[in-house]
Amino acid sequence: MKRIVALCVCLFLLMGVVSVFAGGGGQSQQGAAKKYEVSLGSSYDRAAPPVVAALKFADEVKAATNGALTINVFSNSQIGTERELIAQVAANEVEFSVTGILLVDMYCPEFGFMSAPFLYKNMDHMKAVFNSPLGDKMKQKFLANNINLIAEVWRGIRNTSSNRAIRTPDDVKGLKIRMTEMPSWIAVWRDGLGGTTIPIALGELYTALQTGVAEASEGPYEQLATFKFNEVQKYLVNTNHVMEWCMLLVSQKFLDSLPADMRKIVNDKARSVMTEYGSKLCDEKAEDFRQQLLKGGMEEINVNVPDFTNKLLPVYEKYFADGTWTSSLKEVQSYAK
Repeated sequence: MKRIVALCVCLFLLMGVVSVFAGGGGQSQQGAAKKYEVSLGSSYDRAAPPVVAALKFADEVKAATNGALTINVFSNSQIGTERELIAQVAANEVEFSVTGILLVDMYCPEFGFMSAPFLYKNMDHMKAVFNSPLGDKMKQKFLANNINLIAEVWRGIRNTSSNRAIRTPDDVKGLKIRMTEMPSWIAVWRDGLGGTTIPIALGELYTALQTGVAEASEGPYEQLATFKFNEVQKYLVNTNHVMEWCMLLVSQKFLDSLPADMRKIVNDKARSVMTEYGSKLCDEKAEDFRQQLLKGGMEEINVNVPDFTNKLLPVYEKYFADGTWTSSLKEVQSYAK
């Protein structure tokens, strides 16, 4: 009998030990906070200010959650192209992404005017439209697809690199220019200015420019410099054609799965780090990147931007009139100061 009692005691103790170790890496038996390890992907270079800001965002979120939420940042299309990353966030397959305005084309092309080249007077004009009821409607469209635009980053002004001198709108005719697959951009550069638009993934663009598959590209100074396009492009043309915003996206399903206190940390850090710090960093670094391009051998050309805008007014009017874009040209222009 004593042997049976002793055996039962041993089994009881053993079960207790097993139950302690069975807690695993998620949540302990004592109810300690669950730990999350997730991904943030971007097609931008790791030296690009939006990615630098994303790295800071990840660090600050980890510190504020005492290590409960770890965000691993992958740049340079390591875990997907821009289009793939956006779709993965929508499908809750990647939790976060820092991406560009291709998102508009994918989920609400009727808001294509939000990034239309040569349409906005300056960055303040663009910000006013983005923060207007028009911008709110666009963000709701994203949210309906499980994409929460949790913070915007004012990336800067897009300009043009080219192996052909561009001084007037007529100089764009026949130009083979790499273009993101945005209908509004294609309409402007192809239908409005007569260029030949070529869709090429950003990671493949250097080789395309080097081999002549494309002879021009466009983007902020940061993009042109971090991808070293000065090595394969002769001219830096200040077309100032897009007042660009990029975004920190999060899967709403993932965000909803977080405890309320952790969700608040993510939201607060998104605004303070991405929108405030990230936008300031983009602004501060723009001139540095411009100088890199010029020191790298590019010749700078300044164009008269209103010449391009005036030539494109019929394109804008058509897109608003036929319902391709919601709103109206008059409403969008009304936000300019």
